[in-house]
Amino acid sequence: MRRKSRYNPKVGKLLFVVPAIVIIVLGVYAFIHLNSPGILMVRAEDENLAPLAAPFTVNGNSYTTPANVSLSQGSYVVSFGTIPWYYPPAIREVTITPGYSAFAVGSYQPETKFVQVTASGFNETTVVALHGVTPVTWTNPSSSLVTFSGGPFQQVRLQSGQSYTYTFTTAESFAIHVGATNETMTVNVQ
Repeated sequence: MRRKSRYNPKVGKLLFVVPAIVIIVLGVYAFIHLNSPGILMVRAEDENLAPLAAPFTVNGNSYTTPANVSLSQGSYVVSFGTIPWYYPPAIREVTITPGYSAFAVGSYQPETKFVQVTASGFNETTVVALHGVTPVTWTNPSSSLVTFSGGPFQQVRLQSGQSYTYTFTTAESFAIHVGATNETMTVNVQ
């Protein structure tokens, strides 16, 4: 006696078609995912984390912060440009992964204005600073004590090799005088 076959041709076709459909769907999904762009989010900030509008380039294309740039998968170089009163940050290298975001933050540091002060006077007659941003540093390179005053401070005493740094908080002009000779310099704060 012959046994009846339990093979159903419809089930056999289904067992072939379903895995084929799954493989095709996974292949399409992988192709779309690997070819979708990523987002490069770029911003610039000062030393207090306040946002700044700064120019930058990504592989030669120019933008201004803050910006979100859609890029294909790969490695990119972000170069931050100069803005008044600040030193530009270092170049950033970023890698973009499809469908994900990458970040590049440029930390700008304020440009310090340096003044040498001796008993005979200052090496600068005028310094321009931005209020709340630009530090001004006075340094005594001489071998004797130097005092100076004016502007927002009563009297500053600097021994040989010492420095004093101040960031002006209001926009105005300040006259600074060396104690021994009354030589004057001006700090114009914008």
